[in-house]
Amino acid sequence: MTQRPSVGRVSLVGAGPGRPDLLTLRGAALLTRADVVVLDALVDRALLRHGRPGVRVVDAGKRGHGRALMGQPAINRLLVRLARAGKNVVRLKGGDPCLFGRGGEEAEALAAAGVPFEIVPGVSSVTAVPAHAGVPLTHRDFTSTVTVVTGHGQAPNRYWRESASRPARPAVDWKALPRDGTLVVLMGLKNAATIAADLLRAGWAPDTPSLAVASGTLPEQKTVRAPLAEFGAALRRARLSPPGLLVFGRVAGLGPKLDWFSRRPLVGKKILVARPAEQAGPLTSLLEERGARVVECPAIRIDPLKPLFAVRKALRAFDFDGALFTSVNAVRHARPHLPAGWPPRARAYAVGPKTADAMAAAGIPVTGVAGEYNAEGLARILKKPLRGKKFLFPRAESGRDVLIRFLEKAGATVTLWPVYRTTPLAPPRPVRRDLLSGRFDAAAFTSSSTVEAVLGAISPAARRKIFKGTRALSIGPLTSKTLRAHGAGRGLVEARGATVESMVDALEKAWAQR
Repeated sequence: MTQRPSVGRVSLVGAGPGRPDLLTLRGAALLTRADVVVLDALVDRALLRHGRPGVRVVDAGKRGHGRALMGQPAINRLLVRLARAGKNVVRLKGGDPCLFGRGGEEAEALAAAGVPFEIVPGVSSVTAVPAHAGVPLTHRDFTSTVTVVTGHGQAPNRYWRESASRPARPAVDWKALPRDGTLVVLMGLKNAATIAADLLRAGWAPDTPSLAVASGTLPEQKTVRAPLAEFGAALRRARLSPPGLLVFGRVAGLGPKLDWFSRRPLVGKKILVARPAEQAGPLTSLLEERGARVVECPAIRIDPLKPLFAVRKALRAFDFDGALFTSVNAVRHARPHLPAGWPPRARAYAVGPKTADAMAAAGIPVTGVAGEYNAEGLARILKKPLRGKKFLFPRAESGRDVLIRFLEKAGATVTLWPVYRTTPLAPPRPVRRDLLSGRFDAAAFTSSSTVEAVLGAISPAARRKIFKGTRALSIGPLTSKTLRAHGAGRGLVEARGATVESMVDALEKAWAQR
C-alpha cells in the first residue's frame, strides 16, 4: 500500500519592491528550504539564488491590465495541490503579500483546505520606492498622515469588476481623501493623468507637489516631478512604463533635495561582469550599490581536482618549508587536503590581500603578502636563501610558471599541486548579442581566462567595434595585457590593486574624469 505523503507547507513571502537585496532574512531562509517556488511576474529572478540547485520554479505572474499567466483561482488551487503533495512551497510575491498583493485571498484558500501556511511580510513599494526617490512619506514640518490607494482600474464615475464571482465596486472616492497629507497611489501609472485631474476636481491645490516613479529601487528607476496642474502633461512627455507609483503631497517636493538614488556615480550604466558564477557576487554588489545595472556572464567553470598519488604522499609527510597561494580558489580547493593544524615550520605566502584573507579564514597563518599582486611580486617577498628549501604550490591545472622557474633557479624544490581546473564557458546568446551591439557601457574582467572565454570566439574586427563604445575594466596588468591582445586598448581601465573594490573605484574615477 502506497503511503500518502504528509501535507507540506506554503509560505507567502514578500519579495520586496524590486531590489534583490531588500528581501528579508526570513524570506531568504525559507527559499533555501523550498521544494517549489511559485513566482510573481515582477519578482527579480536573482532571488532564486537563495534556493537550492534544481528547485522547481512555477511562473504564475500577473503584470496587470489582463496580462496574466495564471488566474487567481488557478494559483490558489496550485498552492493547495503542491502542499497536499508534501511540497514545501514558497509563494514569492512582489512587495508585501498583504498590501494589494492578494495574500489574504491565497491565505483564505489555504486555510479552507487545511494547509499549514506562513505569511512573511516584505518591504513594500509604498515606503521603499518613495524613499529611493528622496521622498519621506511623513515629515514633522509637513504631515503625519499617509493614505494608500490602488490606481489600477480606477476611472471617474465608473465601476470596475475584478472577476465574475465578485461584486462590482466603485472607483476611489477622491473627494473623501484627506488633502493635507500624503497620498500614495499604487499601480496608477497608466491612469496617472486621469488621477491628477480627479484630484484637482476634488479640491487639491494646483501647485501640490506630485511625483511618479517607474521601476522604483532598480537601476533603471525613472522619476517625473511636477505641480499637480502640470502633472498629466509632464507624464505624457516622459512616457514612463509600469510598474510605478504616484505620490502627491508636500513631502513630494523634497525629492530634488533628498534624491540620493539617482546621484550615485554609476547610475544608468549597464555593465557586464565576466567571472565564475560563484564568485560574481561581491563585484556585482559593489557595482549595483553605485547604481549600475549588472549582467553576469559566468565565463568560466571551476572544478576541484583530486591530488595525484605523488602529491598525496608529499602531503602526508608535509616536510615543506613554505607554501605559495596565488588565488582564493587555490586556498579553497587545497584546504580540505591540508593538515588540520598548520605546521609551524611551513611559511605561507599570499599573492594579495584577498588571498591572505582566505588563508586566515582557513586557519593558514600568513607569513607575507606580495606588494605587487602577481607571481613576480610573490617571488620578491620569499625569505632568502632558498637553496635546499621545499615549497608546496597549489594552483590551477594550467598557469604561469614564473614562480616555479624562479624557485628552481634559486635551488629550491617545488611540488606543483593542481587543485582545480578552469573550463571556459561561451557567453549566453543574449549577452553575446548585447555585447556585439554595443549595449554595455563597460565589461569587467577578473582574469585572462575570462577574457578568452568571452572574446575568444569573436572576430578581431568585431572586438574592435565592441570596444569603441564599451570600456574594458581589468583587475590587473596580466588581464590588461590579454585585453589589449583582444582589441581593448583605448579606454581600458585597470585597477590599481587586484581587488574588486579597486576595480569599481577605478571605473568610477575614469567616468568622473571623462
